[in-house]
Amino acid sequence: MFSASARTQYAIRAMTNLARRPNRTATAAELARTESIPAKYLEGIMARLKVTGLVESERGKNGGYRMATDPANISMLQIVEAIEGRIKPVGCLEHEYTCAIVDGCHPRSFWLGLKNTIDTYLSEKSLKEVSEG
Repeated sequence: MFSASARTQYAIRAMTNLARRPNRTATAAELARTESIPAKYLEGIMARLKVTGLVESERGKNGGYRMATDPANISMLQIVEAIEGRIKPVGCLEHEYTCAIVDGCHPRSFWLGLKNTIDTYLSEKSLKEVSEG
């Protein structure tokens, strides 16, 4: 029913790779090769992670990507939301007006509970924990 997109899976793989390289950079090509991710696809993912402040980049001969902060301080929710935006199992959670029944929607509390459970789980897991297995 619910599944993480390929982009999110690739972002998590790239981030866990960087988390295992404290104080070192890795090029997008290197990350793509070691994580079996299409290089062009990964470049867009890394650009998004940079815009959201999760990674930093450096140009030049010894350039590449590195963690912007300690992996222990990055939640998996931050990574997922950087790639996908806010989690919403159904569209009406974000915009009630898209629902024809609005106030009469009995399953709404179920969907909110599911969203909250997913958000809580992802926010409690740090990148460091995931990268260590």
